[in-house]
Amino acid sequence: MSRVLTIVLMLVVLAFGFFLGSRLTGKREIRVDQQKKMAEAYALMRDLYVDKVDGDSLAGAGIQGMAEYLDPHTVYLEPEKVSYVQAEFDGNFDGIGIEFDVISDTLLVVTPLSGGPSASAGIAPGDRILSIDSASAIGITHQDVLRKLRGKRGTQVRLKVFRPLSGKLLDVTVTRGKISTASVEASFMLDNGVGYIRLSRFIATTAEEFRKALAPLKRQGMRRLVLDLRGNPGGFLEQAVAVADEFLGKGELIVYTKSRKGGSDDERYVAKSGDGYETGELVVLVDKGSASASEILAGALQDNKRAVIVGEQSFGKGLVQRQLQFSDGSALRLTVSRYYTPSGRQIQRIYHKGVAGRESYIQDSQTNIRPEKLFTDPDSLLYLKNSDVSVYRTGFLPARLQLLKRTVSKKQAPLAALRDAGGIIPDFWVSPVRYSDFFQDLLRTGSFDDMALKILDDPHSAVQRYRDSEEHFISGYGGESGFEALVMKTCSTRKIAFSSAGFASDRKLLERALKARIAHQLFGSVGQIKYMVRGADPVVRVAVTVPVSRH
Repeated sequence: MSRVLTIVLMLVVLAFGFFLGSRLTGKREIRVDQQKKMAEAYALMRDLYVDKVDGDSLAGAGIQGMAEYLDPHTVYLEPEKVSYVQAEFDGNFDGIGIEFDVISDTLLVVTPLSGGPSASAGIAPGDRILSIDSASAIGITHQDVLRKLRGKRGTQVRLKVFRPLSGKLLDVTVTRGKISTASVEASFMLDNGVGYIRLSRFIATTAEEFRKALAPLKRQGMRRLVLDLRGNPGGFLEQAVAVADEFLGKGELIVYTKSRKGGSDDERYVAKSGDGYETGELVVLVDKGSASASEILAGALQDNKRAVIVGEQSFGKGLVQRQLQFSDGSALRLTVSRYYTPSGRQIQRIYHKGVAGRESYIQDSQTNIRPEKLFTDPDSLLYLKNSDVSVYRTGFLPARLQLLKRTVSKKQAPLAALRDAGGIIPDFWVSPVRYSDFFQDLLRTGSFDDMALKILDDPHSAVQRYRDSEEHFISGYGGESGFEALVMKTCSTRKIAFSSAGFASDRKLLERALKARIAHQLFGSVGQIKYMVRGADPVVRVAVTVPVSRH
């Protein structure tokens, strides 16, 4: 599309923006000359453009262009995307009920969901789905898997399945049903009275799920809870507030929002209940993937001195969106306000408008910030250092007065700079050791999944004695005798240069990563989380030992 047409298109669809504004305010604010100009420009493109123009597509593209001009979190959603996202946030959808991976162009069944249609039809962990309704599934994408396997309840899907250990090809017909999704990925007790709960997102059922997960841990004598929000992209603000309410006393401020107009459009959320987990020790884990509602929860607990935050600086999303529906089923998710933590922190990190600004914003979110390069005197903040991590104690006033070299100028007050830096700054900032290029090449190419499949498909592998018991696997499986040869063969297949030095220095890390993927393929995400948390995860090892007093 030419630059001129793009500009004209943007002008046309500005009309939608004015229309949207009228929906939000209840007033019609579009000037007559603006309406006329937009209508004329639209008609010119529709009637005179060199190729035939579909009016709906033109409008959708224009709204998307307008959204991209604003902040990075204002987005236009096509009808199909709206339906998919809504089902995810509602906590249920219609489908066949499997947890899956796409590994080396192969659709792998990680596990059929308990009680779901696939389990009832005999689908087993480790099955490969070769075709869906007679169409090949080789090379299928994650999005296409969702599109093909989800569908109206009661309809059927025909699968061609290969079962490696038996070598059999199976034809399986599965009747789609209602599938409940969960935001509590795992909850269990560790040693010494420490409980663990992992929240993957904030959907309509999160608060209820969390209360159900919390109750048995309390009955088992939990004295410290590790709440894992790493990689949690957020979701419903109200659900984050409800979870925070379980930890805070009545009347304590959780979060407040400010819109452009203020007044009744602004909201303040305070704790109401008093029957959750208000007195036990609490440690919250965050990383650069913890965003939005996760940051609301972490910020509320940090500001109220209720929890110690451990991990990395969080994503830095402090904008609140409202989803506004169009008549064709599409929607605009529009930023309508900013949220602030109880102490007044506005944690949204800096962004620039436009497509280029959006792209740089995404790239910045993938950058690892290392605290040892961040503070003026990192050695004075060092709390712990071992072969896995360096931990810096940043959550106290003296540390905060030695703030970022790159954000604090001579004219800025340090605490004001911290408030504007974006994201949640952890009290104990965990900086993992740098992985070798060799390890990163194996990780980036999905090689650990390939090796895990080969081990699980080998009837003579050591893992076969452990595949029926999650606990037995975690405590007893020690790996394969031919591990180095397997890595070398995988490198040859993947065209990765095998590094003897990298293998020797990273062997423990390589074995840990492979065992985690085997756990995932045998027992699903819960199995992998249990294996990692019970000893292999260095951040959790920090979380169970750090002091929780912030004074």
